[in-house]
Amino acid sequence: MALRDIDSHTRIERRTIAGKEARVYLDPDEIRVEWRPGRAVYLGVRVGDRIKNADRDVASARIDEWEVEEITPERVVGRSIKTGERREWDRETLERGLVVGNYATNLTEFATVVVHEIGRYDGRDPYVTVLAYGNNGEKYGRRYGFVDAGERTVEFHDQDPAVERLAPEMATAFDELVVGAMKDDGYVVR
Repeated sequence: MALRDIDSHTRIERRTIAGKEARVYLDPDEIRVEWRPGRAVYLGVRVGDRIKNADRDVASARIDEWEVEEITPERVVGRSIKTGERREWDRETLERGLVVGNYATNLTEFATVVVHEIGRYDGRDPYVTVLAYGNNGEKYGRRYGFVDAGERTVEFHDQDPAVERLAPEMATAFDELVVGAMKDDGYVVR
């Protein structure tokens, strides 16, 4: 494990998790993991977020869920949603468990957003794809078509089913993030 300072406020520890590089940010009161940096999966947990003992796509009455009450450099403490009992994890074990799917967290923010313009190919017109990466390890995509050839004005075409399942407050945050990123890249969204 190599440790290196990025700047005066952020330290990153590089680890290998499930055979791939992971960048673990050493914020004392927040978990942030960027797994497979070239094809990144972002995971983040803060006080008030929830953790469940299953992969993010699994749902069952038998799955336990905790609300995070405390995060320190060594441990994470949560309280059971069902029973109110306290649970403590070794922080590094929980970070690894989030990556490999032993644990999952709820979506509370988008870690980053990217905008890609795709040219004409395979008989399709050019379009713009926007991907937002959630702190729960999931990607949320939306596609826009150009209104007129050679112009920067675009309109909604379609989006991933994951976007349609967002809670109303996260759907609003997603919309604002996507439109802001598009405007920053010089597009006009209609």
